[in-house]
Amino acid sequence: MNEKSKLANFWDMLTNVKSFIGNLIFLGVLLFLFSLIIGSLFSGSKNIDPKGKTLVFNPKGPIVEQISANSGDPLDLFVYGSLPQSELARDVLEMFESVSNDDRINQVLLRLDNIPGTGQTVLYDVGQALQKVKDSGKQIIAVSDYYQESSYYLASFADEIILNPGGGVLIDGYHRSRLYYKSFIEKSKITINLFRVGKYKSAMEPYIRDSMSEADKEAALSYMTDLWNSWKNIVAKNRNLEISQIQDYPDKLDEFYSQENGNGSEVALNLGLVDKILSRVETRQYLKELIGEDDSEELMEISSSDYLATVRSERETNKSKNKIAVIVASGTILDGYQQAGMIGGDSTANLIKEAHEDENTKAIVLRVDSGGGSAFASEVIREEIEFAKTKGIKIIASMGNVAASGGYWISAAADEIWASHDTITGSIGIFGLFPTIDKTLKEVGISSDSVGTTNLATPDPFEELNTIYGKALQSEIEHGYRQFIELVADSRNMSYDDVDSIAQGRVWSGEDAIEIGLVDSLGNLKEAINRAAELAEIENDYALTYPEIKSNWQIELLASFTAKNKNSNLFKYKLTNQFTDLLELKNLNDPKGIYTKCLDCLIK
Repeated sequence: MNEKSKLANFWDMLTNVKSFIGNLIFLGVLLFLFSLIIGSLFSGSKNIDPKGKTLVFNPKGPIVEQISANSGDPLDLFVYGSLPQSELARDVLEMFESVSNDDRINQVLLRLDNIPGTGQTVLYDVGQALQKVKDSGKQIIAVSDYYQESSYYLASFADEIILNPGGGVLIDGYHRSRLYYKSFIEKSKITINLFRVGKYKSAMEPYIRDSMSEADKEAALSYMTDLWNSWKNIVAKNRNLEISQIQDYPDKLDEFYSQENGNGSEVALNLGLVDKILSRVETRQYLKELIGEDDSEELMEISSSDYLATVRSERETNKSKNKIAVIVASGTILDGYQQAGMIGGDSTANLIKEAHEDENTKAIVLRVDSGGGSAFASEVIREEIEFAKTKGIKIIASMGNVAASGGYWISAAADEIWASHDTITGSIGIFGLFPTIDKTLKEVGISSDSVGTTNLATPDPFEELNTIYGKALQSEIEHGYRQFIELVADSRNMSYDDVDSIAQGRVWSGEDAIEIGLVDSLGNLKEAINRAAELAEIENDYALTYPEIKSNWQIELLASFTAKNKNSNLFKYKLTNQFTDLLELKNLNDPKGIYTKCLDCLIK
């Protein structure tokens, strides 16, 4: 056998070994997933008699309008051990609505360690549901090792707040910090070609400034003050404190901690923020005395998932032919088809199309929780809404935490717009951005050259932006802004100048938005649904449907088996938030590179 044949045989053997190992790994992964599936079938939520039990609400992540399909590599599950987890807001609200009318439940126990990232509008809705539970005569107890703003907001509705002696309460108000890259860009010789319309359209300021503009500060502080005042008012009322006491806590935290020698739990207790300081062992004993034990010496409790499964199985299904379709539009608006957690121009428009093509659909409630994105995709969705209206279907836009820029664009066509007073909306403006690194390359001795058959050259990051293209793009962005103003003016029965005066990219709170005519009414999703039923004249005869984007089943399968969300790591949460605007820009995919996106709406 010659040397060549020996080498060929060796490589054949090596290939077979690699194939064998690969097959083993693949088989192992399949067996792992199969075992998880089988386990889930036998360990999932089941019907349990809730009589005499305490409902335990222990969310595994932030409470959101829509569960996002993870768009990353599914192998992250095996590398990192988990994928993001969250709780669906409508499930939480349905659960507490049932509890408030269920005499079998004695108490509600809140364990809120994992909900950082929950938007204030959702917090408000869940808080009102908890208040209804409380008004029904049921006791609510909150237990946590550590409270931050989201968890403490909900905990404030409890009759008792218990804190671990090693923990504390972090309330620092609302703020927005951003990184600014102007000096870095100049040193790197990068050219930022920015096109925008709107005095307050500051989304791209980090690339052309080293600090916030006064206009940006003015707009941001305005809506954040509204949100902060709302938060303080609710918490102060729930805890029977003065609003000034809530404000003093973050403003004078150093003084308070100095008085208690750095003991954060004692600070919280002395200021009336919590009611008891108990260790985990002491808490367990306290709950045993309060809740009681069953025959197996386990607490008389029922999980929120088991309770919801039980009451749903008991409830008679609504057989009405009349439908109200609740379509959730949550996330960044992108072109094309997108998975849940993102708004695709085609995928979301298709949900609206499927709803209005069903002859039994009498109304559509578009639940918007988005800071916008692609201008083109926003228009695709708006056009489908307009077409649905021609078929006699009533449309209500219900705004969640954020409905700004493209989020407002898709809302504008609705018969009525409803928002929470904590909603962030507006940001009516347009921008485009195209960086070039031709000067950067020249700095290190690299140059670029090209030829073409016309004077127009499409953008190339390695070459200076073509003047013709730049002027044309600015003209198109100005046209897009006028289009935005005109569609709002037409939908809201306002003049062009009136809309322009409150547009310019400025962000407004829901409370301010109703005063300036951008919103019709203040109310939550349930109230928006009731209004849709009223407009469609089906108040007492309708069933709700929730059309959803069909997501990648493999990713959803993996996500269903993940461990607890670790968003309770506040440092990690805030660090990630600093780079959110960069991550958002990376995903934007408008075919013309024109965006109506509110990066200014990112706070905390």
